[in-house]
Amino acid sequence: MRRILPALTLTPLATGRTTAGRHLAALALGTTPAPTGSYLDRSRVTRSSQESYDPQRERELSDAAERFTHVTGCRGEPADG
Repeated sequence: MRRILPALTLTPLATGRTTAGRHLAALALGTTPAPTGSYLDRSRVTRSSQESYDPQRERELSDAAERFTHVTGCRGEPADG
């Protein structure tokens, strides 16, 4: 993996640590504006998939995360167990 991962940064599939850090810093500092509901794909702001806006999927993901981690939910309900 030490040889493969750095080689991937030469392709469009991955970004190196330094470049990724620059993109993240620009986003955090507001240099790269990103409206709510978007994400940063390298240096390009992209709208999230339509599925990510589905409230039912959001509930299912939240419920699964609570089951797997046994933490109290965002709705203030205690976790089972």
